Amino acid sequence: MTFLVTGGSGFIGSNLVDYLLEQCPDDRVINYSRHTYAFNPRILSHREGDPRYSFVSGDVCDALLLNRVVRENHVSAIFHLAASTHVDRSFLYPEEFLRNNVVGTFTILEVVRHMPEEERPKVVYVSTDEVFGDVPPPRLCKEDDSPSPRNPYSASKASCEMYCQAYYHSFGIPVLISRSMNNFGPRQHSEKLIAKIITRCLSDTPFTLYEGGSTRGWIYVWDTCDAIHTILERGRVGWIYHIPPTVYRTVPEVVEAILELTGKEHLFQGYKGRRLKDDERYALDGSRMRDELGWSPKIGFEDALKDTVEWYEENRWFWEGVSAP
Repeated sequence: MTFLVTGGSGFIGSNLVDYLLEQCPDDRVINYSRHTYAFNPRILSHREGDPRYSFVSGDVCDALLLNRVVRENHVSAIFHLAASTHVDRSFLYPEEFLRNNVVGTFTILEVVRHMPEEERPKVVYVSTDEVFGDVPPPRLCKEDDSPSPRNPYSASKASCEMYCQAYYHSFGIPVLISRSMNNFGPRQHSEKLIAKIITRCLSDTPFTLYEGGSTRGWIYVWDTCDAIHTILERGRVGWIYHIPPTVYRTVPEVVEAILELTGKEHLFQGYKGRRLKDDERYALDGSRMRDELGWSPKIGFEDALKDTVEWYEENRWFWEGVSAP
């Protein structure tokens, strides 16, 4: 098989490329990505020279290039991860999120639609828990619950889901949708919470936190890659699957765990201000993944966090000199 990973030079994407090359030794992987502020050209340098790996510099909105890559390589499955993702940036650049996320997804669906039915690759669209907006406890959102996005980022992801479902029903496009929660692990940009706090600690940089105790579900990126691949292999076309998190933790609880691991408690300078229009809680019901596909996270939160800290300590080339808000 030949897999195409859009956004394969991003955080989850690069880990998925590694996962597929390691777990599927007879298959090829094409990384289809374009350079953005969050792109590090060395992120998959360890794969250079691997005959089963190739890189294509391209925009998912470029239908001609995407069509050529998919057809010429007889792509069997597309993992669509290319997206603008940072919520705070979506308030500043909402049009960027509309174009990159919605138009990009539309372009992929159109490319597949115009292929002969017997040649169409499966498409796994990687979405987010944030499409449901703020979820009061103890509610857990199910796959068929109605989305209620509250920021430009989550609105763009919900829109992409709608297009995927519409193209499945209208044109028979073999698409599946996954929704994941807060991922962490190697190669995450330091604008994201766990990567930001780890790099602050490793560089002895004092920091503050926004006030509030937002609750998030946390999952190690390798588990997410395993879940996405499981959805491709075992999932029902046209269905949505919630990837259950390893744990739920508040932001202060996560930060405290990192400070204890690094021994840098003195760097925390207290709370200041509030995050713009922050949702207090996201929560997914992951019973469909567990009961129907037999999947659940395999890597514990504490072990995953320890491995993540060690990776950033050993790979300073990835984050030193990189600015983060």
